[in-house]
Amino acid sequence: KFCAPTDVISESTCIAVQRGSSEVSCLTVSDSSECAIRLAEGNADFGVFNTEELLLINQFYPSDIEPIIQLKHKTKLSDEFEFQMVAVIPTDPTFIQITPRERLERLKDNGFCHPGFSQSQWLSDYILKYFENTLSVNPLQCRDNVTVIENEIINLKNFFGKACRPGEWASNRSIDQELKEKYPELCALCDDTAACSYNNKQHHGHFGALECLTQGRGKVAYVALHYVQQYLKTNESYQFLCPDGNILPLSTSYPCAWLQQPWSVVAARKEVADILKGKLLDWLHNPNYLEWKRGLSRIIQEDSRAVDLVKTTIAEYLKGRDVDVENIETCGKTIRWCTINNLETNKCKWVAKTAKVLGVAPSISCIMSNSTFQCFRDIQESLTDIIVIDSNYGYLARKVHNLSTILYSETEEGKNSVTFAVMLEPKEDSYPIKNFQDLNGKKACFSEYGGLGWLSFINAARQNNIISSKSCDYPLMMSELFSGACTPGIEDFDHSSTAISSNVSSKLCSACKNQNNSSCAMDKTNRYYGDKGAIQCLIDEAGDIAFIETTNILISNKKQIEVVGRMKDEEISRTDTILALLKLEDWLGYRVNARRSIHIYGPFNGTRDLLFKDSSAGLISTSSTKESVVAYKELLNNIEECSNGSLATANLIFIILVALYHLLSSHVH
Repeated sequence: KFCAPTDVISESTCIAVQRGSSEVSCLTVSDSSECAIRLAEGNADFGVFNTEELLLINQFYPSDIEPIIQLKHKTKLSDEFEFQMVAVIPTDPTFIQITPRERLERLKDNGFCHPGFSQSQWLSDYILKYFENTLSVNPLQCRDNVTVIENEIINLKNFFGKACRPGEWASNRSIDQELKEKYPELCALCDDTAACSYNNKQHHGHFGALECLTQGRGKVAYVALHYVQQYLKTNESYQFLCPDGNILPLSTSYPCAWLQQPWSVVAARKEVADILKGKLLDWLHNPNYLEWKRGLSRIIQEDSRAVDLVKTTIAEYLKGRDVDVENIETCGKTIRWCTINNLETNKCKWVAKTAKVLGVAPSISCIMSNSTFQCFRDIQESLTDIIVIDSNYGYLARKVHNLSTILYSETEEGKNSVTFAVMLEPKEDSYPIKNFQDLNGKKACFSEYGGLGWLSFINAARQNNIISSKSCDYPLMMSELFSGACTPGIEDFDHSSTAISSNVSSKLCSACKNQNNSSCAMDKTNRYYGDKGAIQCLIDEAGDIAFIETTNILISNKKQIEVVGRMKDEEISRTDTILALLKLEDWLGYRVNARRSIHIYGPFNGTRDLLFKDSSAGLISTSSTKESVVAYKELLNNIEECSNGSLATANLIFIILVALYHLLSSHVH
């Protein structure tokens, strides 16, 4: 059984592989991490994995999965590695007379030519920063008073003096620009110092870095070996600088690399690896006239050629790379991600290991709690740092637990949350509620105390002058407006920072409690909790009107999502967390044509909505002017304004309250 992510194999290709007398069946999964899990569980037999994916697999299944076939590019069949990263320096006769360490020390204050960072080249930060991070004469220095990225830049400036290091230093544009203005030395060797870029952008900046070296601007360039061979060939004026300080001519047959990237492989579960390898090589090398073999060859080989691999383990195969990613040093405080069940914790651990493999810093750890509210308390008590929540909990996170939003997760365009007021269709044509004033004395069904339905109604009620705009005692005002209500969670200390009068909470729970239901809790003990429960409250005639979000009833969930942390968290840690999450999104989100080892916004091991909702499309700043963000913040601000007589009108793009909406019986049943 062949396992492949859905972005690698299409349904039609899968069918082609299984045609006729095929000996292969297809299993499509969300990403390569799920493929690895399926192999380890014995539910699939083989798949294709690149180096980063193998590094990740080795953290979880070091002995369960074996590389069996190398996939080398057809034009590079004689190359041992997919690519190698090397350091090139000018030839200097005096270097022969000094020690290897002294040669490395000579790099200090002599300028650094770096290819730069861009999404068009698929080299991770780990690879692109490997030279500067492992240079033995420039050990990692961590400063507590600056962010991880600024610390990195200070280390570079202090050692090399000047550099050209083009591209995006930080995943936030304003922070990136601020750093480049603060440390212009690291753009001083570029052709365009203002833009921090080379004129020659061929081959993702590698030719620009070599020009920087040959024009004498910097004394060392860190680039891919095959670009050195193209650009400098065997030019005797330049030489390789080895990690141990030794030097080699460009004409050597065995260049010393700082990092070596093995080829992608076909890997199989250990139990079938030996017998499967022979079959696969035969199928791939001799597809003949059989359609299923040709289909399999097209998927696996593409522009590559399958090459036999001696029996090995993942760790042995990954020579040239750090196999144990936990040994990779990073600065900054570890980001402690609060999770709420085993499945979410497991996904978090895969994401955390992936971050290490990609060179994302600071490190991430995963700490499991038993509920969203317990995570809120853990963050308050500095036991954890962040959690991703539905915006329905945003008000409670701020008001009750003193947390703040650090990022929003936007959803698909045009599918944001809408709050509706819903009534059962009356038996006769006389509607009991025709306007806001008619709500007085009726019974209401809310999905949750402090949720978006509750907040949206309060906002609209204040604007329509049926409750006071000068008081923040919303439970009291609701109890005076309605003759009864079902407000799940109002008796729960997680939902309120101050004690609510028993008379008020009793009245706002009175509609919950009848022969069908005895609970006012925000859990399964209450038949009427959540949006579907509020509809059930109507069906049972426990209430006259319900306030729900259509995203939870009629369509899939497309609500705003937030990443929240401590309100008074140190600005440095907050910025580090934001930049790390944005960098993770670059590699594991919806990056164009990217192969993701794990999809941070997708299902994990067949389970949806872990860490982030599957409807998430990307992360956006809290200062974003996107309509949904502005409207959401405006709603919260309006709710917290108690002394002003006039209120800003809520942005109807994101949250609107429709006073009268007649739910069709097909939606009720």
